[in-house]
Amino acid sequence: MSKPVLQAVRSAILVVALAALVGSTSGQVKPAVKAMTLTPMDYIEIRQLVNRYGFALDTGSNNGYDYADLFAADGEFMRPYAKGREQLAALARGPRLGPDNTVHYVMNHVIEPTADGAIGKAYLIEFNWDIAPAQATGGTGGGAGTGPANGWDLVGRKAGELARTGGHYEDVYVKTPVGWRFKKRDFIPSTSGADPAPLAPPSIPADAAPIDTRAPVAPAANFVAPTQQSSLSATDYLEIAQLVASYGHALDSGYGRGENGEAYAGLYTADASFAGATGHDQLVRLGQIQPRGPDFVRHYLTNHVIEPMPGGAKGREYLAVIDNGSNGKASSLFLGGHYEDTYVKTPQGWRIKTRRLFPPRPGPRDQTAATPPAASAAQVAGTAAVAAPLAGNHLAAGDHLASSLSAGDTIEIQQLIARSAYALDSAADGGAAYAQLFTADGAFITKTALPAEIKGRRQLAAFAVGDLTHRGPAFVREYLTNYIIQPSRGAATGRVYVVWIEVGENGNAGAEVSAIRGGGHYEDEYVKTRDGWRIAKRTFVPSRLGPRDIYDVDRTRSGGAPAPRAQETNAAVARPLELTALDYLQIQQLVAKYAQYIDTCSNNGYDYADLFAEDGFFAPFQNGKLGPKAQGREALARVSGGGPDGCTGAGWIRQGVHHIYVNHIIEPTPGGAKGQVNMLMIGLGGDKNKIEHDGYYEDTYVKTPAGWKFKSRIHHATYDPAQK
Repeated sequence: MSKPVLQAVRSAILVVALAALVGSTSGQVKPAVKAMTLTPMDYIEIRQLVNRYGFALDTGSNNGYDYADLFAADGEFMRPYAKGREQLAALARGPRLGPDNTVHYVMNHVIEPTADGAIGKAYLIEFNWDIAPAQATGGTGGGAGTGPANGWDLVGRKAGELARTGGHYEDVYVKTPVGWRFKKRDFIPSTSGADPAPLAPPSIPADAAPIDTRAPVAPAANFVAPTQQSSLSATDYLEIAQLVASYGHALDSGYGRGENGEAYAGLYTADASFAGATGHDQLVRLGQIQPRGPDFVRHYLTNHVIEPMPGGAKGREYLAVIDNGSNGKASSLFLGGHYEDTYVKTPQGWRIKTRRLFPPRPGPRDQTAATPPAASAAQVAGTAAVAAPLAGNHLAAGDHLASSLSAGDTIEIQQLIARSAYALDSAADGGAAYAQLFTADGAFITKTALPAEIKGRRQLAAFAVGDLTHRGPAFVREYLTNYIIQPSRGAATGRVYVVWIEVGENGNAGAEVSAIRGGGHYEDEYVKTRDGWRIAKRTFVPSRLGPRDIYDVDRTRSGGAPAPRAQETNAAVARPLELTALDYLQIQQLVAKYAQYIDTCSNNGYDYADLFAEDGFFAPFQNGKLGPKAQGREALARVSGGGPDGCTGAGWIRQGVHHIYVNHIIEPTPGGAKGQVNMLMIGLGGDKNKIEHDGYYEDTYVKTPAGWKFKSRIHHATYDPAQK
């Protein structure tokens, strides 16, 4: 790729705040002596240690001692300096701390083994949810006290803001008789530049009392360490983590399909409850009334703490609902807080049994919101697993939860994902650190308004260098979370949420230096090489809210009748139809006829039009927007190239183009069925050997007295003749 092209690519990506993503590896020097071998459970426990950090520091639980007990007997936090249990506990005390205080959001945790333990790095961003009412802004719905029609009317509401702090932690971990602890933790504020000014040394009191390291370290009072229990395996921890990571993907986009109800309800047990909804049908409805779309990204979860309990497991995690700005609109923090969950292992894998959201609030919790007391650590430390592991750890097809990858493979891919943020933001080794995370022919692709493809390590390194005024070993910008990793044939795939946050350097806040610059998700392909797991392809998809006239169920209900709410009985929400084998075959025939009729303009296009229901429509979807609908028999005949004047508009037929549909997926719905199918075109430009991929169709089907018909067909196009 030439230098001018690379510059153009960077400019295009800057439009959506992508160009400022640049990277680094962990940046820490590996020891010369042989590092110890970390087991999967070691990685899991170190990750749990770091996830517990935010809860302990923000809540001040156990008078600060829960925070202090994250450290070894001689553990130290560098700025402000504290060493030993009493000094560390004092850091986690204050009037604003409380059980619902959520400030410290930690992501991108990288762990490296050392000779005597491990070292690590993790990104930190602090959010302020305690903003004055005058600062909070509403969406497009009714004003205060009137209540919006539904969640779509609140998109863009501001309920929080960036705090003054962002950067990364640098850690040293040590394994004690009661589990992994911090030996040292230091915070490095975000600052750009290849050679940032060194931080002032920590103020260590000259007369500090010595720490008695001979005294035995007590186990954590309110946590069961993974290596100190026998009920959850490494695979259990990883599957529960992936269950929770799937939450945003299922709710926001239905894993990229747009329709989210079944995907969302599938995360729960059949009798689960959340937000007033109980059972499968009400949870489907609860998902469906939320803003969504195939590329929508909103729910970012992090700091996930998992513990065994009788009958399964329990968990806590921080939530930040971020409306990523687009089309010139600023991004905003819509909602924060933390979830408290219980999980059970079903024949289909781990599922959420209960979930409760606690909005962010400084200070002590209102006692009316208190939850029932949990089982003590001693009660659950030896609890037997709920169910035997499934053969091969597989779930039903399309379940997005379990993995046949080994625990070691999954952890290595998770570490690969986290490293990519450091490698991109730091531009380490002249961009080579980022490029080496990809295969030799790896590619980075953007599905932005100006698409780009950066392929091969030389181009990837050049891209990573980017704008060096917004790079450097202490610069942080790319926050990654909600990792979903799935096995594929001989490899693996992944979906990862990304948000780009620039924070005031060295504590200087302000709109000009602190902002959420946008976000979306990565779609990854990973392969295992002789050097370990690498990224074969990474595609960035910016967050886009789906078209409201398609996905807002309240607006699309016929007759203007009010839509049922989550608290209604299960009978109020219809379950999907049961499709017979003949139904599946007839829907497949419908799609096959579509290709035949559009390629031949048979019956002057009216055969094509008759594939649709009376109110059915066809519409293109390109560059994040739904195009004009062709609805009604005459309009559909014309869009297929025909109509009352004959086949005058079918230029593709004159070229000799044929449409080929592959990978047809059909799913039952309460009103019929829905489907997705990839589209290929062969014979473009009269070249019978030329074939192009032109996106996919998103269909809804309805059964009429004349058989199955298209209720809607939306073409998510990627082919642009002007670029060919």
